[in-house]
Amino acid sequence: MRTEEMETGKMRAGEMRAGMVSNEIDPPDLLFRPKSYEEGTAREWLVTNGLGGYASSTIIGANTRSYHGLLVAATDPPAERTLLLSSLDEELTTESVHYDLACHQYPGTIYPQGFRHLAEFRRDPVPTFVYKTGEEAVVEKRVYMIYGENTTVVRYDLDGQGLFRVVPHLNCRSFHVASPAPRMDQTRIEVEGGSGVRLRSACDFSLVSDGARYVPEEVWYKNIEYDLERRRGLAWKEDSFSPGWFEVDIDGPASFSIVASLDRASAAGVGELLRREVERIGGLKGNRRRDPRFRLLSAAADAFLVKRGAGMSIIAGYHWFNDWGRDAMISLPGLLLTTRRFSEARAVLATFAGAMKDGLLPNDFGAQGYNTIDASLWFFWAVQRYWAYAGDEDFLREIYPTLSAIASRYAGETPGSRCDSDGLISSKPGLTWMDAKVGEAFVTPRAGKACEINALWYNALKAMEVFSEELEEEWDPSLAEKVAEGYQRFWNPERGCLFDLIDGMDPAIRPNQVIAACLPFTPLDSHQIPGIIGVATEHLLTPWGLRTLSPEDPAYKGRYEGGPAERDGAYHQGTVWPWLMGPYVTALVKAGGRTKKAREEARRLLGPLMDLEGQIGVGTICEVFDGDEPHRPGGCISQAWSVGEIMRAWSEDAMAGSKRLRIGGG
Repeated sequence: MRTEEMETGKMRAGEMRAGMVSNEIDPPDLLFRPKSYEEGTAREWLVTNGLGGYASSTIIGANTRSYHGLLVAATDPPAERTLLLSSLDEELTTESVHYDLACHQYPGTIYPQGFRHLAEFRRDPVPTFVYKTGEEAVVEKRVYMIYGENTTVVRYDLDGQGLFRVVPHLNCRSFHVASPAPRMDQTRIEVEGGSGVRLRSACDFSLVSDGARYVPEEVWYKNIEYDLERRRGLAWKEDSFSPGWFEVDIDGPASFSIVASLDRASAAGVGELLRREVERIGGLKGNRRRDPRFRLLSAAADAFLVKRGAGMSIIAGYHWFNDWGRDAMISLPGLLLTTRRFSEARAVLATFAGAMKDGLLPNDFGAQGYNTIDASLWFFWAVQRYWAYAGDEDFLREIYPTLSAIASRYAGETPGSRCDSDGLISSKPGLTWMDAKVGEAFVTPRAGKACEINALWYNALKAMEVFSEELEEEWDPSLAEKVAEGYQRFWNPERGCLFDLIDGMDPAIRPNQVIAACLPFTPLDSHQIPGIIGVATEHLLTPWGLRTLSPEDPAYKGRYEGGPAERDGAYHQGTVWPWLMGPYVTALVKAGGRTKKAREEARRLLGPLMDLEGQIGVGTICEVFDGDEPHRPGGCISQAWSVGEIMRAWSEDAMAGSKRLRIGGG
């Protein structure tokens, strides 16, 4: 058995050069010049505010989702997200020509077709649109949010002549469901250098400008369509409300901003706020000696870190996920530890520890759901990684009672599991990460003794041995020994890999066995890990992650598409998940003896995801891909564990130094 001891000291200088490479490597290209509506709507951008709120659309400004909007506010951070400002439609009128820069889909048509005037879109450091209207004018639009506020600022820098008008489209609804805007009462307000409007319905928010005059004139826009929601089998049509417009006469260079906010009714100082946000983003990227691709992902990682009460949490994905316990624990090492954000990592761990109930961490924190058996076991993994990076004995002592309480409950019973006489955990249906349902039926129930659950259980018990020794606490190692012995029943000698489940002996080839192989303390013998890697490589590996089921299995579904039932039916039945590339690479490097050759192979495998190839979201990594070629991207445009696990594997496995930071040989 693997019985390596856990490293107990802080990371010393030179022990780990995560992502340190020559600056000769080019970062992913974040500049786009789309030639068509279809090309422009295939890529989406996102900015966030640290509260769960965001601004997002396509790179041509056409909203194709009900989730798209320039101000989606988190009214109870990080939850209760409400769409307030759908879009700002720009118009330029000269003496001879009228230009519309906006894009909307209405029944049977795209109108206006402002994408025809878009010269380029840039994402870094903030989303920037550059429009050219013949010889008439150049319009540069930048979108950013004020960190810690439900406030979006759109800055315009213009050069030309004519009347420039900006028409807001408003709503006040849950971001989940397209629906007509409610009636809004408006009050015109004067601000320094400009004017604006206060809107009141179910929400109370402001639109103000520091250099444009506000003109009230109410207009309704009917039957706006969101084609991606149509394809997903969800509500996809709605009406939006415009209370008026902002306008400015231009004769040469001019600049102004529009501020949409729940928190402020002034546009004062927005130039300084933009400078601060650009500086903050630059700081998130960290050491300039690191791979530019890693630095870009370091900035993307910040989107998931959000305020929850007095603490911090991690959003599972944008646009639609809350903070989920399992996702937060898996993604935390990559998002926060490889970027050395130790205080934030500690805060997230404390938030979830404080929410523990009956030995379980919340699955969906926002919904207060505890329907997960592995979130608490991944909690051990996250604490292990934090200890390995930070060597923070004070926090280890603080969190130890929580860890001990979890281990004690799992050694007996939790609301979803029991510890059997062989020391292995048997759980109820639908409590592992493969938890999709169609109606009331779980697609992949995995009830009983699952291979990754029991490997995580063994890892947790071994971690408790090390933590107890470090803190001079008593701990009985006998249960871990029993689990290690019982775990050998998972070995399938005919295939040379693990059964996915035992006490039912499910031989389906799934990636869960790779999780078992990658853990710091694994119950697998040294010859078993190469076998698992070989099977996973043959059946599951793609350039974008691992399939959730072998294509040779009769239950395999290679396309993630259609309505909710069709998508949920494919979610864990063949769909590719990028986050699984992290465990795969870690197990591969472990099986290869951590040699230079193994690390080179890790870099090769991680390359497409590090390069952000084939993505929906600009500068980030999406949730899933089709199992079948050409492996179309799908799901959330930006997923925490996709980003986090690629960052962790790159830092710890692909780019590790000669004295690699490790915990238990992981």
